[in-house]
Amino acid sequence: MSRTPPLQGCRVLITRPRPAAEGLAAQLAALGAIPVLLPAIEIRPPEDPRPLEEAVRQALTFDWILFTSANGVHAFLERWIAAGRSPAELARVRLGAIGPATARALQRYGLQAAYQPAVYLSEAMAEGLGEVAGRRVLLPRADIARRELAERLRAHGAEVVEVAAYRVAAAGDAEALRTALDPRPHRVTFTSPSTVRALAGLLEQLGEEIRPADLPAVCIGPVTAAEAAALGFPIAAVAREHTQEGLIRALIESWGRNPSSSPEG
Repeated sequence: MSRTPPLQGCRVLITRPRPAAEGLAAQLAALGAIPVLLPAIEIRPPEDPRPLEEAVRQALTFDWILFTSANGVHAFLERWIAAGRSPAELARVRLGAIGPATARALQRYGLQAAYQPAVYLSEAMAEGLGEVAGRRVLLPRADIARRELAERLRAHGAEVVEVAAYRVAAAGDAEALRTALDPRPHRVTFTSPSTVRALAGLLEQLGEEIRPADLPAVCIGPVTAAEAAALGFPIAAVAREHTQEGLIRALIESWGRNPSSSPEG
């Protein structure tokens, strides 16, 4: 007797940008879900590339370069390579990665993360680096990145340089959203606070047709879940491990507890 896939019949709205959305969709489809892609954000180069270019020029003067996303890795390394530098040169600097996906992004360039926190949250990165007083730390991140990591590092005495390596922009439109919501998804997945805000903004364009309260959310971590709850999305589940794999496990557990479109208690 064949076993029913764990997400059989679960219609899942995926809000993360392409191509990451496609990878998640493929994994969910293999588990029996019906993935619906609606990238709510897209990754763009910074409006002013000069600060990133200057950070690339000075990169080897830093003691640490801390990456809080795979997007940050790709944006920084692409600029580094465009400047005629070999990724291998960055092995002279200690590199930090917020989690396994970011560490894998570094590995694509032949680089290894010297540090990865046990908890995949940006503020947690500051606590496991050891003595950073007087050390220079570079943070290549999104233009809308949270400030907690930089503030904690400075509180420990580090000299911190923050640079926008990429820009997060809202994507999609009301018609694409209306199509994605017919029939209504059982769950919506959020992988960052920016995906939450972007989808909420799109929903506003539909007026009262559908509200955040109609879309139970599965979130990659507590920061994203807090943003979703604040904007009115009922929280169906929060991943215990803040990775794509953790998000999928949380979705499976959520669907197993309550295979319906209604919010869970």
